[in-house]
Amino acid sequence: MTNQVNDNWYEDFFQGINCELWENAIPAEVTKQEVDFLLSELNVQKGQHILDVPCGFGRHAIEFSNQGLNVTAIDISETFMSGLNSKIQSEQLNITAITGDILVTEIKGKFSGAVCLGNSFGYFNMDKMKVFVGKVASALEPGAKFIINSGMIAESILPNLLKYAENRIYNVGDISMEVTNIYHVEDSYMVSNLLLTKAGKAEQHAFKHYVFTLAEVKRLLKLFGLSIISTYGSVQKEAYKLGDPQVYIVAKKD
Repeated sequence: MTNQVNDNWYEDFFQGINCELWENAIPAEVTKQEVDFLLSELNVQKGQHILDVPCGFGRHAIEFSNQGLNVTAIDISETFMSGLNSKIQSEQLNITAITGDILVTEIKGKFSGAVCLGNSFGYFNMDKMKVFVGKVASALEPGAKFIINSGMIAESILPNLLKYAENRIYNVGDISMEVTNIYHVEDSYMVSNLLLTKAGKAEQHAFKHYVFTLAEVKRLLKLFGLSIISTYGSVQKEAYKLGDPQVYIVAKKD
């Protein structure tokens, strides 16, 4: 187990059993409910273009395409993107899949909406987050919305920190994942150590997630002309409150 992780951990984190686990962790009906919520907030029409970054293995991007949108999906994981490209070809999806690091990957075109989902917001320190948010904001049309979903906002993490400090074991099919979290108070980030096992094979992975307050996120977005208009605690649209396990932040480009 490690308590120190390099800032570029995400470059080789998403591979092996780790990818297989995440592809099977979320039921299809949950993704459908989430996308229905996202579409109701984004207020986009069929045929318009939406940005999904980072897209992971593409569960949202695929559903967006099934709903008639044109999707640009960006992720650094070659494993995830190889699988997504196979689905794009076999299912004839309206998805442009780009494998690359969002910090250096060019985003071409303009978009009627953008999403950053599944705790991805906070993979970088504040300086790099400014690069990320600036690139997304520049790609949005005036009035377009950017929706962020995270369970790692300070108001979610800190009230429940003792729970996160406990070792936990999750089972997804025939894969077992043991999680150990270490919170670094001095720099406000969480290191998570994962031990994954499947059929006698074991893999160890570790990642770092910077923990920002909701006010810090608000100020960050505002730097790039994005104003928060709603914060929800779930796809049922109840108002986000202290201690809720996750938040959906809806921001609009000025």
